[in-house]
Amino acid sequence: MTTLIDFSNPILDKQTAEQLATNILDNFYVSEDVYNKFNLYFVLEISIIFYEKSGDTALAAHLSFLAAYYIFYALTPPGSYELALYHMSNAIRLNDTSEYREQLEIMKKGN
Repeated sequence: MTTLIDFSNPILDKQTAEQLATNILDNFYVSEDVYNKFNLYFVLEISIIFYEKSGDTALAAHLSFLAAYYIFYALTPPGSYELALYHMSNAIRLNDTSEYREQLEIMKKGN
């Protein structure tokens, strides 16, 4: 599923970003090499910035939620707890939903 990473244009296109879900991130993590596992996190980061700057806060929030999920449950690098809380709080700031708030409470319990 390396189609999520395009080094010539690392920003996820809108359709892909909208359809991206936690199960896709899980499958990506299981099937990819270590480099692409981490590269996906950076693709999510730049996509969040792009969509937030372009005014699509709902999509930026969705991607922020996914970044929090991916960093908290899959990658778990040093600082994953703090990064996940940051991204989940950002998702709530951009688009306050019960799903995001529930996930924040789960993440606050630690990983």
